[in-house]
Amino acid sequence: MQHKAPFIEELEDQMQKLHEERAAAILERRIADNNDEMKELEPAVSAAMSVFRKGGSSAAMIESAISAAQAASAAARELRDLPVELDELGRDLNLQKRMDLARRAEARQYRKAKSDSKRLLSMEIDSPNQPMEGESSTDESDSESTAYQSSRDQLLQISEQIFSDAADDYAQLSAVVERFERWKKEYASSYRDAYMSLSAPTIFSPYVRLELLKWDPLHEDSDFIHMKWYGASS
Repeated sequence: MQHKAPFIEELEDQMQKLHEERAAAILERRIADNNDEMKELEPAVSAAMSVFRKGGSSAAMIESAISAAQAASAAARELRDLPVELDELGRDLNLQKRMDLARRAEARQYRKAKSDSKRLLSMEIDSPNQPMEGESSTDESDSESTAYQSSRDQLLQISEQIFSDAADDYAQLSAVVERFERWKKEYASSYRDAYMSLSAPTIFSPYVRLELLKWDPLHEDSDFIHMKWYGASS
């Protein structure tokens, strides 16, 4: 176990780093998306409120407010398109910013279309088990999800090799538990004198930690009761 511990700790560190990088990227993108949308929403809301303050008939007022909001939002989008600004070498300093704005806008439209499609599908199925709006969703692009899944799968494949060189009696947690149970049943006094009830968690820990690398409750429907270590140790 002492020989395997450093490998397990390294895998845990790598998996934690992978999760942290994924969360940081999502947070950074959401902040940028929010800033982009607020630059359009604030002028639109302001224009609509100025119409409401003038008063008038209800239907006409609402129609005027909508038109004013749409015009203000369109103007804000035009202003957001940064002009060409060349440096001494003739490079456009705002090119990357415009590309980022366009990419985020396209990604938002894609996510909205995808979300609307899922919502319509769930309404057609009308299943009580369908997730509610906001659940089981991600704003990652397909390429980002694929890259994350590939890195995660690689770490999990490595984890499966940790005990590949161990004897059959120690390669799986179930085999270790079975060995301990047999010892406890056949040699109860020796088992008790060795304080195995206190030592068992430490011995089982490496197997449990390896399987917990697969646990991703924020993005997958998973629970302890479906894991091998839970069934073997319960």
